[in-house]
Amino acid sequence: MPAAETQLIPLPPRPAGATPAEMEAYAVRCLAHLHLEGWSFGWDKTSRRLGCCKMQQRRISLSRYYAEAYATKEPEQLWRTLLHELAHALAWVHHQSHGHSPVWKRYCAALGIPGERAGVRGIEFEAPRCQPRFQLCHSETGEIFRSYTRRPRQSAASLRRCYIPGRKAETLGKLVVRPIAS
Repeated sequence: MPAAETQLIPLPPRPAGATPAEMEAYAVRCLAHLHLEGWSFGWDKTSRRLGCCKMQQRRISLSRYYAEAYATKEPEQLWRTLLHELAHALAWVHHQSHGHSPVWKRYCAALGIPGERAGVRGIEFEAPRCQPRFQLCHSETGEIFRSYTRRPRQSAASLRRCYIPGRKAETLGKLVVRPIAS
């Protein structure tokens, strides 16, 4: 899309609401309408970004936590995030351009979000924290040093070589990962 070609790209009509189901159906319609064959839409569980476009996997995703938090508060911001990610997909498919390049900015303008930026515009949301399910603790005293939501990948053999900095003498070879009792 040359610089002169920033005409508005017509998109399917948007639903009135912004529920996750409506967002997902609209995103799928937009992918088909924009001839992004092989691309898919999905939800992710991230709390550090609002949306993502993975070019190699040909996938656009939005944060489920963000969508649930803002479906009623700021639905316009949800739609804008979806268009932001669609612009990434178009810039990649047609120009192999990634990031927030001038090509991407032209696609943003063509999709109806001129002046789009890379950063979040004053949106703050608190994603729900997952409850820890595992603990790193001392095998003899039961002292807890750290909690994890997923089981750490270290084997029992590698844990025997681990220790807590500043407490090597008392923790070397005595660390274990245990599930937290519900």
